Amino acid sequence: MGYTPVIMSVEEIVEKFMKKLKGGILVHPKFIKEGKLLIAGITGDGSKTGELWQQFIGLYKKIGFKNKISDNSYEIRIYDDNQCICHVGVCVSDRNVDSAFTVLELPASTYASFEVYVAQGYDSQNNAMDEWLEANKERYGDRLLDGKPYVVEFYDERFDGDNEDSIVEIWVPIQEIE
Repeated sequence: MGYTPVIMSVEEIVEKFMKKLKGGILVHPKFIKEGKLLIAGITGDGSKTGELWQQFIGLYKKIGFKNKISDNSYEIRIYDDNQCICHVGVCVSDRNVDSAFTVLELPASTYASFEVYVAQGYDSQNNAMDEWLEANKERYGDRLLDGKPYVVEFYDERFDGDNEDSIVEIWVPIQEIE
């Protein structure tokens, strides 16, 4: 009995390598640049994100936005000592929104973007991102928001609840160290 090799193109081999999963995360981030973002939504306790989303969706259905840029949504997690503050919402073109909402401004940034397959869990997302940041600390540092570290969860058309193929992007703001 001979061994039958699996024949793959170089592109397929590179793709497999780059998409090596580690706890549901693609461990090689892509880098994206975003201009200033205005996220209109609500802010609350980071341990109660489900409740925040329900509250936001209820208000959104009742009030809505005339200046919404797209159907994509955002969850910004801001870390302050041992506390996590969370802001959920959508991107708007200006601050002209109903007073039921607050607008969080994210500065123009470069982000290391990690794709998370929701069905495989978020459990090790922080570990994988921390490991990548640690391995690249000579080159990249954290970018802060009002002196605090933060991350952005970006939900676009690839997000479909707990569906097996559902993807969320986690954006870690970074800056090159000179």
